[in-house]
Amino acid sequence: MSEYQHYQFEADTPLTDEQLAQIRALTTRASLTRHSFVNTYSWGDFKGDPRLLVETHYDAHLYFANWGTRRLILRWPATVLSLDTARTYCAAGSAEAWESNGYVVLAQESDPEDDIEDFNDLFGTDEDDLHEDGDRDEQWLPSIARARRQVAEGDLRLLYLAWLLRAHHGELDDDDLEPAVPPGLADLPEPLADLATFLRIDEDLITAAAEHAPPPARPTLADHQAGTAALGTQEKDTVLAQLGHDGDPHLLSGPRRRFLESRPPSRPAPRTVAELFAAVPVRKRLRIARQDQREAEERERAVRQALEAQDRRLADLQHDPETAWHRVGELISQRGTRHYPEIVRLLGDLAALADRDATTGAFAERYARFIAAHRTKKALLRDLRAGGPACTALIALTAAAD
Repeated sequence: MSEYQHYQFEADTPLTDEQLAQIRALTTRASLTRHSFVNTYSWGDFKGDPRLLVETHYDAHLYFANWGTRRLILRWPATVLSLDTARTYCAAGSAEAWESNGYVVLAQESDPEDDIEDFNDLFGTDEDDLHEDGDRDEQWLPSIARARRQVAEGDLRLLYLAWLLRAHHGELDDDDLEPAVPPGLADLPEPLADLATFLRIDEDLITAAAEHAPPPARPTLADHQAGTAALGTQEKDTVLAQLGHDGDPHLLSGPRRRFLESRPPSRPAPRTVAELFAAVPVRKRLRIARQDQREAEERERAVRQALEAQDRRLADLQHDPETAWHRVGELISQRGTRHYPEIVRLLGDLAALADRDATTGAFAERYARFIAAHRTKKALLRDLRAGGPACTALIALTAAAD
């Protein structure tokens, strides 16, 4: 696949007939509904302006291309997110914010020149993958767009991640101070974790930044009841009426945001960009050490489980090992290599049984005759050498007989 571009938009409220006609005039190929737009290009390009369409039609936009560019554009009503707050984190460059038509719009972009090796893993656009998982590229925006509601409720982790994106791209000076680190940065929900992955924000940088994050606020039902009781009757009636009428997801954002703002967390002194990056290598070493430990434990567990499974098979095999040799003969006589794993397992079990019963000499002679008879089956010999814990006893014998 020489070129692949993916465009996707989402709208909270359904587009009107007029708006749909405007979008359809830009493209005849897109999968278009009143709430969504999806299109891919292997040649040509989309005629519309994504920034303008988010200002006028849609609430969220995602774009990626197989040469590395990835882009997100999200918007919020200016009544739930102020431009001043957005620009505290997103001033320019990789993350910039502006106001248009009563909305605050945030655009984020990741466009490295040498970091596109994860493209097929993330988006499943390889021709071999399309039949099995052809819509994986369409799953990113629905997940990431859910974070818009959290921002509207006063959770600024998305904005802080946008600031980290600017820092990651080298757009800040070493002595620039970080903005306030929002609570809960160390425990990102799925929408924000997907956003960080999509935009390639260094996970060790996020971990280092989270060291200064206050613990997440976890208000109880009683806290919410007290906050609701403090609202004016008219406001409560208005929110309930509008919620019942059109289900606007932002209606409850104002009360929730004011509740969180009434309980501001204590925060340590801000760090400079240089101080933040100085903490990253330590976080990286710890992460790699933990990962190595988990992988070692997993390998040990796999070996232990394989040996336990072999012990159970040997308990059955010891009464009639000739049946296993007969089965090996049946399988090796069949064409193809699909039976080789079972042959390796059976011979490994026979070798282990011989070692346990001190009959290794007899087994070695018979095994050498088997190898001599089938020494042209190079794939089988490779499988016997690489058979894992179940046939460790065969490795030396196979090498010697080959």
